[in-house]
Amino acid sequence: MTDGERESSAPVSIPAWNTLRRPLALILAVVVVTVAAWAAVANYVVVARDPRAPVDAYLGHLENGSSRQVLAPLLVGGGQNLAQLLPNRVYRAAADRPVGHDVVGTMVQGRHAVVSVDVHLGGGSTVRRTYTVEQVSAWGPFNDAWRLLTRDDTSVEVRMPGPLDALAVNGEKVRPDAGHVTSPDSSRPHARAWRFEALPGRYDVALPGDSYLLTKEHATAAISLTDPRPAVTEELTVAPSPRMWQSVETEVRRTLGACERDLQFDAASCPVPRELERATSSASGTASASPDEGGLPGGVSNVRWEVTSRPSLLLQPDADEPLAFHAARFRATQAKVTWLENGRQRSGTVRFGIDVSARSTGEELTTEVRLRSALTDAEK
Repeated sequence: MTDGERESSAPVSIPAWNTLRRPLALILAVVVVTVAAWAAVANYVVVARDPRAPVDAYLGHLENGSSRQVLAPLLVGGGQNLAQLLPNRVYRAAADRPVGHDVVGTMVQGRHAVVSVDVHLGGGSTVRRTYTVEQVSAWGPFNDAWRLLTRDDTSVEVRMPGPLDALAVNGEKVRPDAGHVTSPDSSRPHARAWRFEALPGRYDVALPGDSYLLTKEHATAAISLTDPRPAVTEELTVAPSPRMWQSVETEVRRTLGACERDLQFDAASCPVPRELERATSSASGTASASPDEGGLPGGVSNVRWEVTSRPSLLLQPDADEPLAFHAARFRATQAKVTWLENGRQRSGTVRFGIDVSARSTGEELTTEVRLRSALTDAEK
């Protein structure tokens, strides 16, 4: 066996535990001290050591429009029955909310303190407000902290004529959460009330620009910084929006166009002149001239139906359903009809009414259109 082979086969020497314990202990001690030092520094920088610090932070959130940073922590633990929380962009668009502040005094009494602040509002006014903070004890090397005891949050209740899909709060589209929508009046089954959490400022409530409905007047609510109390808006009054008018008009034209373009004319859906009605009635009692699938008698063919005049569409609110509208019956529509009857060219005119019903929840629309042969007194 060579000298190299003897060296390679020699047993490997493993250091004893006693020789490793001291270096490892030193490394562990250094890590613990470093972590503790960093934690202490972070605690010193982050923790509110001054009684005014939590007040500055709170008012800073209001001035930046950061409503969720103020309200969301209140949800932790379910300690408060909050209304629906809205996105920050809604509060940023609120009028007369805080835009700046100056701390004018701090009075410490033991573990509590009262901080007096002049708060500048977006409308140009300044109000004096006092906030109470308390000191929270910390253990070990960490600093005691001060925390704000109260916030200026309350709720706004928006009264609605019916279940609306979406609203515009301060111009921002918001969908009411079903869990925060109630029926406030048992005598009005369609009416609804929606609550959202609010901070100091003014709130403007309407309907979004892409809604099938619009509000005749905006509803408003003001939350005072000095006395934040729950607010209730006037009930929104809705009317058809230009989008609804256009959609309903399109459906009316589609119904009329179906009669004008129908290859197999349907007398059951499209009003016809009395001459054609009599031909249909007389044929119904004759076995040799039974009506076809379109309601026309045998010997009648090539029906051409064309609208010559019709009134403008005028939608009126339903007396019982606040989110439903119907076409006003004030003038008849007229159509010219030509047809072949037993090889002879015939023609006539027919006057009829158009019944329209439109129901919407804002984002959804259902429309019913029916052509009616019987005329009302106003249409005759």
